[in-house]
Amino acid sequence: MTTQPTQSTDYDAIVIGAGPVGLYQLHLLRERGLSVRTLEAGSGVGGAWYWNRYPGARLDSESYTYQYFFNQELLDEWSWSEEFVTQPELERYYNFVADKLDLRPSIDFDTRVVSTVFDESTHRWTLATEDGRAYTAKYVVAATGILSVPYTPAIEGLDSFQGRMLHTAVWPHEPQSFDGRRVAVIGTGSTGIQIIQALGPVVGELTVFQRSANWATPLNNSPISAERMAELRAAYPDIRDRTQSTSQCFNIESLTEGALDVSEEERRAHFEKLWNMPGLVFLTHNFADVMINEEANDTVVAYLTEKIKQRVNDPEVARKLIPDHRFGQKRPPLEVGYYEVFNQDNVELVNLGEEAILRVTATGIQTTERHLEFDDIILATGFDALAGSFNKLGIVGSGGVALEDWWSDGPRTYLGLTVHHFPNLFMVGPQGVGGNFPASAKGPVDWITQTIADAESDGVARIEATHSAEQEWVDMINATLQITVLKDAQSWITGHNIPGKVKTNFTAYLMPMFMYKDKLASVRANGYEGFDRQASADAPS
Repeated sequence: MTTQPTQSTDYDAIVIGAGPVGLYQLHLLRERGLSVRTLEAGSGVGGAWYWNRYPGARLDSESYTYQYFFNQELLDEWSWSEEFVTQPELERYYNFVADKLDLRPSIDFDTRVVSTVFDESTHRWTLATEDGRAYTAKYVVAATGILSVPYTPAIEGLDSFQGRMLHTAVWPHEPQSFDGRRVAVIGTGSTGIQIIQALGPVVGELTVFQRSANWATPLNNSPISAERMAELRAAYPDIRDRTQSTSQCFNIESLTEGALDVSEEERRAHFEKLWNMPGLVFLTHNFADVMINEEANDTVVAYLTEKIKQRVNDPEVARKLIPDHRFGQKRPPLEVGYYEVFNQDNVELVNLGEEAILRVTATGIQTTERHLEFDDIILATGFDALAGSFNKLGIVGSGGVALEDWWSDGPRTYLGLTVHHFPNLFMVGPQGVGGNFPASAKGPVDWITQTIADAESDGVARIEATHSAEQEWVDMINATLQITVLKDAQSWITGHNIPGKVKTNFTAYLMPMFMYKDKLASVRANGYEGFDRQASADAPS
């Protein structure tokens, strides 16, 4: 049971979360001269890269596009070892940043927020933590991330298993050996694919339980030599500019021509080029109509289907690994030898649509067909994504409106950054930032910082999105969905990974990120269009 707050500490602003976004937001607010505190549930910095330390955890954005560009010393003093680095290196990077910018004195670690309540009489927020502390602040920035609340499926008997039970999103800090062990992995999303290909060569037996297959494409990773690192440093200004100007903030842009506008030979040649390029290029550098034209999307599906059949020896296993959804309806994972794992004699793929899990037992898993014995069960079952982390904060705004109730039909935001009924509260997540997350979050975090600074200089006591502006944004989000192949998607981005979570309002901003940043600039230029700004602390609410 959560204890009652026993002490209070007052700040201009509270930032919740010390991940990539939270660290940047903390730095900017401190630079503006505000008293600010960051509350972090973990014992260290890095956000997702602190918690997700399972074998094989790795970036799917190029390392040098995922970093901060605002500080030259950070750029000069840090070197990347690979195009797509693993979790330990990313965690070291964020520790390097925290130390270099002297951020730690402003962070309270092991501090989980359980209640965030607005006081209408003072226009301030009170935040209560799990261990009984309380903080008050005029502004709150929820930088809790879009993938930070682990989801554990309601499988009967999970607590009865006497072997080792692990969840990828809360992986132990201590090394875990799997040599020669009988291992079950439940889930084949991005996390599942990474851990399966990492464990395949070392386990005694590996059984993969797959709810739905994914369109995984090659990572094509490579080490970064000293010479390559020097070239990257020289190119940093151009890389920074491209990540701020492309549609999803990657270092590459989609083609302007459609898949159906070229010959079959030209189309296949481009797909072959993408197959051998590093990163998420099947999304970021594909034909312009792949995500909006079903016939164009079918050409990608046909190509990738052929590739899976070529790489998997057993036609029946290959059949199970071929998804039944369109390309891009789920974020396509990147892989390194994933399909070849299923050519090993000690690896079995169980299609849950054909052989369901009935229960977990003391020694393994009972399916509809048999009982399987395991030493370890790994849950790679993902997250209560996007809105989940914000609902966990116990946010109650003006008029006693709870965020979770206001979002009963799915997220409702204005600009993906603010919510009606919740003055002086900012967030980075649903219906806003997307793609290469740290790069795409830069503009919104800069905007939040300037918005707070303007409120302070203008004597504004509270700033709140209007109901009409919020509704227009939600309508735009939902309308945009309908012109893409995502309209029929069933993935974590639509809530289909969690029973009962599918809602009316879509969770993501699907337009190019440069258009999003233009909108933010327009809102400010037009005197914070879509906001109510009250100019004194005693203004009526």
